Amino acid sequence: MRRPYVGWRPGRARCPRPPRTGVLALARRLAGVALLIGGAVAPPSGAQPRTGNARSYDPAQAVRFGNAAAFRNLISPSMLEQQASGEYRQWVHSAQQRGQLLPDGDLQVKRVRAILQRLIPYALKWNERAKQWQWEAYVVRSQHMMIRCLPGGKLLIDSALLTRLRPNDNELAMLMGHMVAHALREHARERLGRQQATQLGAGTIPQLFGLADLGSTPLDIGTHLAHLRYDAADETEADVIGDEIASRAGFDPRAALTVWSRAAALPGASKTSFIATHPMTPQRAADLRKRLSDMLPLYAKALGTTTDALPRYRRNR
Repeated sequence: MRRPYVGWRPGRARCPRPPRTGVLALARRLAGVALLIGGAVAPPSGAQPRTGNARSYDPAQAVRFGNAAAFRNLISPSMLEQQASGEYRQWVHSAQQRGQLLPDGDLQVKRVRAILQRLIPYALKWNERAKQWQWEAYVVRSQHMMIRCLPGGKLLIDSALLTRLRPNDNELAMLMGHMVAHALREHARERLGRQQATQLGAGTIPQLFGLADLGSTPLDIGTHLAHLRYDAADETEADVIGDEIASRAGFDPRAALTVWSRAAALPGASKTSFIATHPMTPQRAADLRKRLSDMLPLYAKALGTTTDALPRYRRNR
């Protein structure tokens, strides 16, 4: 368990240092992992994540219990993005071969890509590497309701999410912003790093991401990326950052509460939709509602108006 934030002040995300090269770097990493596995720092009993005020958040001052940065550093960001891009290409190609990839001219595809283009400028401050990402978005014809953003800005949406959930643009932007935030904050990299550390602690030392300088081959990450689950701290961080990105882009943050609640209420959502890997809890709903006072001014500013002048939210708009 880790504590996601200490205070809220605007600022840039601090990116992890490039991995050191050579045998000495490997020794240092493995020694650090051994310490983490043997005695990861734990939060005080009963400690609760502090969400604070989004307008005063400084991502560079984020403090996490369990030294999450050390787990991330087990995996090179460039290698993870390269592997994720390759996996993404395979998913898209496979969907195209089966006739399930919606064409570029499809209205839903155009809609998704238009929303993404509005989000990107406000996403870049959260990860320096994102400025070099080749952002992409595709929609796949599927009965499932998954939405994913792989490391490197690769977005994939199942068509049933659009036809069954029927999100308006505000709701879709909030979902997309949330998934983009997971990629920006490198949650997948940390999750995979923890899995690597667990294997090391068990005495099995596989070939590791991030050790390309020693000639190792990266592990197959396709299954891991497709079914990666995030913890409560990850979800809180993605909610806050994703909502801020979408709000600054001119999308109504009140839509976040409605879309997550409606998605969780759909029959079978816990097995066939993004809710399975991004669970909606009463605490998350309460936090989303609480943060509206921080997000609405950002949304109003994007529209060139004031919070008091905003119309009442109607989800059918």
